[in-house]
Amino acid sequence: TDGTVILDDMPVGARPGERVLLEAGEVFGELSAMSRYPVSADVVARTETRCLLIRTPALRMLLKQKPLAEFKQMIDERYRSRSLATHLRNVELFAELDAGIIGELQQAAELVSFEPGEQIVDQDTPGDAFYLVRGGYVKVGVRAGAASLAVTYLRKGDYAGELSLLLDEPWPFSLQALEHVELVTIARPEFERIVEQYPNVREQLWRAVVTRLKERGVARRNPLSAQYLQMAMDTGLIHGESVLLIDLSTCTRCDDCVRACADTHGGTPRFIREGTRFRQWSIPTACYQCTDPVCMIGCPTGAITRPIGSLEVTINKDTCIGCHNCVKRCPWDNIVEVPYSSPTIDRDIELATKCDLCLGRTQGPACVQMCPHGSATRISFKDLEAVTTTLSAEEIT
Repeated sequence: TDGTVILDDMPVGARPGERVLLEAGEVFGELSAMSRYPVSADVVARTETRCLLIRTPALRMLLKQKPLAEFKQMIDERYRSRSLATHLRNVELFAELDAGIIGELQQAAELVSFEPGEQIVDQDTPGDAFYLVRGGYVKVGVRAGAASLAVTYLRKGDYAGELSLLLDEPWPFSLQALEHVELVTIARPEFERIVEQYPNVREQLWRAVVTRLKERGVARRNPLSAQYLQMAMDTGLIHGESVLLIDLSTCTRCDDCVRACADTHGGTPRFIREGTRFRQWSIPTACYQCTDPVCMIGCPTGAITRPIGSLEVTINKDTCIGCHNCVKRCPWDNIVEVPYSSPTIDRDIELATKCDLCLGRTQGPACVQMCPHGSATRISFKDLEAVTTTLSAEEIT
């Protein structure tokens, strides 16, 4: 879904503008860490405070330890009681359900996790539950001989399973975790009760069924389109909200795009023209403006931000201290460092820099506008139709 969701992962309830006190032994931030949603509040030390920082990979390991089953139960119950209703309401499918039904779903839903590469559902197995993605990315595949063609992928707020449950047939797809995945599952009886009570939910689900069947048909008739999706999954482009692509069949390597970027950013370009190649397309080393910007996690000064409702992930040069944390966190090496004399801390640092879509420039990103041959373009990998149309242009021309 579009927009930003704020989940309440404080151990006590709080209304906007209200202050609450956290005491020794309290845990906070775990829901944001697991689901990669923005944190719900500022946490400020009022006295001398010591905190135990548990990063997301370590938290995942702790939640899998059998001796710590009570800890996992506590984390799950916190999510169930404080944030699951918000998550459900943010899914268009459940937006109009009354509070009573939402409350029943909170209690009946099961919370499950999967490791990267783990199979969630096998094609042709019985459909017994509805799956809602709480965090991570899921590959939807269909068998074609010995291969599994990529039909689409699911992200936070997307769902699957409606086709099998509505038609009472085996799963027509397989589901596989592309990374650490958190799911909310709703068993068949609860799902059928909601569909029976709410005709508008049924209508939305049938529309989703038609879309899924069309996607499966396209993948089987045109295996090349599945290659594009698989490439996006393999390279991480599925995270991208605005990915720069260059058509090498028309690009003359004039570097006007790089010069335009440098002119817009005080002489320092924010991307490197060379990058990964797929068929006639080059994917420059430039920020993808990810749906879930992992570079923002753990920035000690809050220098990396994304305003609610916007695409641009930006780095504030006045508050960046050159700690390299974001550079190391970016999985695709799209953040580079440049020498900078910081007036804030009064010393020279390696300033983290990245594409910011030429924020504030009325004509949009300079790299695209100033390409003399129209070779540079930007697409969101959330728009799978645009991805397939753009990347398959060589087959049409």
